[in-house]
Amino acid sequence: MGAKHDTLFRSLAMLRIIPKEPRYKATSTIHSALEEKGFKVSLRTIQRDLNSMVLHLPLLCAEGDGENRWSLSSNFSHLNLGLDTPSALTLVLAQEYLSRLLPQIAVDQISSQFQAAQQYLNGLTANHYSGWANRVKAIPNGQALISAQIKAGIWEAVSEAVLEEYAIEVTYLSRSKNEPKDYTLHPQAIVVRHSVSYLLATAKEYDEIRQFALHRVQRIERSEKTFRSLEGFNLSEYIDQGAFSYRQSSETIQLNARVKNEIAWLLSETPISEDQELAQAEEGWYWLTARIPDDQQTLWWIQSYGASIDVHQPIKWREHIHQHARVILGLDSAR
Repeated sequence: MGAKHDTLFRSLAMLRIIPKEPRYKATSTIHSALEEKGFKVSLRTIQRDLNSMVLHLPLLCAEGDGENRWSLSSNFSHLNLGLDTPSALTLVLAQEYLSRLLPQIAVDQISSQFQAAQQYLNGLTANHYSGWANRVKAIPNGQALISAQIKAGIWEAVSEAVLEEYAIEVTYLSRSKNEPKDYTLHPQAIVVRHSVSYLLATAKEYDEIRQFALHRVQRIERSEKTFRSLEGFNLSEYIDQGAFSYRQSSETIQLNARVKNEIAWLLSETPISEDQELAQAEEGWYWLTARIPDDQQTLWWIQSYGASIDVHQPIKWREHIHQHARVILGLDSAR
């Protein structure tokens, strides 16, 4: 099994080394390039691999100068390797979904994979595949805002700083003061939330994590200062503690509410919590009980369903929803 894996990885590496026609590389040149990548095999083995690959791939061989020279067909793309119809459709769906979630510059980084999937589907000749674009669609849950525009080069620079762990100097546009300010930052993580991407970093010599929206970064460059890693920082725990959900407290709260049949049906398939319970109430209504986060996001989700969810507990949420309704009615009557 190990030998088969070695051959596979070596073949994939060769496909990245061999140029497309009309350019070419000699067998000895391919052998040297593979050695630089850590593949320690003989020239005879490489020749045998290439002879085998010719049988399955659009690999072109020409004799000259005492050894074979190799090219790939001009219309060949190694991105098509391993693609089948289900995986191509999955990539198309991923492109539609991610284009609403990630900044465009991040989506562009993997556009070649998406294009390969579309080309694969477009190349299917069977009649029942001809209209695939009208049969596959990903739609957001609710209104999705257009991603905030990030300046050219910022996403790449921040991503590299986070992964390679070095400090950066940035000029950042403060939302509160609406003026640029210079910071020395120590990047810890990147979080994409809805239409905004954030850099989580410590500033100067402080250990407090701060959130910097990438679309407000005006300038970035590598810092000469030593990077300070935040010991014990765990991104999942940071998010779970409510860093991005407007938590009112770190505790969960008990939700008791009446919900209409259509909401109960939705929640039976996609529960609001692991311990959720639904019980038949009067005609057209169900009782919902669940332990949920004490945060604004969940409250806003409940409010989005209007009169279809009647909250009984927590009392503070019930009062907030009723007060919100009175404000809306007051605005309407004031017109």
